[in-house]
Amino acid sequence: MSNFCPEWIFGCSSAYCAHGFLSSENSLNAIARKFSIGLNQNYKEIKFEELSDTAEQMLQFLSEINVGEEAVDYLNHYIFKRIHFQNNGSERKLSGMFASPLNPEKSIDYGVKKSLKVFRATIFGIKNNVTEKSPPGWTISDVDEGIKWFKDLVEKPVDLLDNF
Repeated sequence: MSNFCPEWIFGCSSAYCAHGFLSSENSLNAIARKFSIGLNQNYKEIKFEELSDTAEQMLQFLSEINVGEEAVDYLNHYIFKRIHFQNNGSERKLSGMFASPLNPEKSIDYGVKKSLKVFRATIFGIKNNVTEKSPPGWTISDVDEGIKWFKDLVEKPVDLLDNF
């Protein structure tokens, strides 16, 4: 039986790890462990190292393109885009009678390389005003439908006991 995480969920989770690292006092590994534990309740095992490696490379890329203090904003724009739109630009249907965007995939379609490639392309689109930015003050709390357990995972505080 296949039960793999969709790439967009892995990418958003990695971006949330980077976002949390920049905007809290938690370590990147602690945040990645939180996401790993939460994702593993719904999909086949995703190691926290995969999430933290992807988040670290996202942060390195943002540093390379000199976004400075706007890094958190760019991560938020990326997350908004991935939640609301598919890679081809069409709107993601967050609720439906028969399918959910959170449904597992039949094969592995995520990883550091692929997620970083999508991240870089999305950030370039945002930076060049080709890709829609998130509305001011947008958070995942503003999403009303279809992704409840993922929203709960994002909003769950980091448990420092998960590090042991």
